[in-house]
Amino acid sequence: MKKRSILFLSLIITVLILIAGCTSTTPTTGIIEVNSTPAGAKIYFDGVDTGMATPFTFTNKEAGTYVIKLDVFHYEIWEETVTVIANETTYLNPLLTFASTQYITLQPGPTEGKDALVSNLFTESNYGSSEIIDAGTFASGTTVRSYIQFDLSSVSENARVIDADLRLYQYGTPGTENCIIDLHKVTSGWQEGTVDWSSQPNYSTETEYSTNITAGAATWKLWDIDTLVQAWLDGTVTNYGMALLVTDETTLDTIVYFHSSDYTTDTTKRPKLEIDYYIP
Repeated sequence: MKKRSILFLSLIITVLILIAGCTSTTPTTGIIEVNSTPAGAKIYFDGVDTGMATPFTFTNKEAGTYVIKLDVFHYEIWEETVTVIANETTYLNPLLTFASTQYITLQPGPTEGKDALVSNLFTESNYGSSEIIDAGTFASGTTVRSYIQFDLSSVSENARVIDADLRLYQYGTPGTENCIIDLHKVTSGWQEGTVDWSSQPNYSTETEYSTNITAGAATWKLWDIDTLVQAWLDGTVTNYGMALLVTDETTLDTIVYFHSSDYTTDTTKRPKLEIDYYIP
């Protein structure tokens, strides 16, 4: 009886071992350990942003080939096809190449430049060929705004913007009050030779950048528009240019004059857009 029980138990154990052997599976996934120098690079798998940055370890990646891309600010993009082997770890640790800074200044003249002021006093008058662009409200209550647009075709669409500054030369302030001039993104088309107050383009209510104006000063004024220029270059925003207007158009005597692209006396004081960028 005891022998029969032992034999039966042995049989059960054998069956269980056989069942376990039949149900065990061969590993089909591996691990990818992704590092980079410098660290902090965005990680893309087959063109998809994983939301992760180096260093990071991906587990349970199915065996096979993947295109991995690493992207970090001011460095060239690193991209390579890697093979994941089941039950193994693939190690990546590339030394990324620093991308040199490139500089360009756009300062067009009368032919290439596109800027114009509009006035609510002369609602159907066009000032596209004026040597002046201005913004603010006169003591009389007349309000003026200006529009300006730069052709970015000379800048690579792949450029990553490091810094982008609009610079206008303030040469006069008929108003006696200090004020703030806001820069807004224009959201519809316009033509320099026809735009007026009645037909002025639409612009975003959100201010991109503001600059303080001191009455009586003669100096270059700057608007830092890195994000806007980058959006124009990568195509996420259509380049219709910029609108310049005083923050509070109801406050009188807040008018400021800038030279336009049609200014001929000193061409170095025309509006300019300075862009520092790199190619990843």
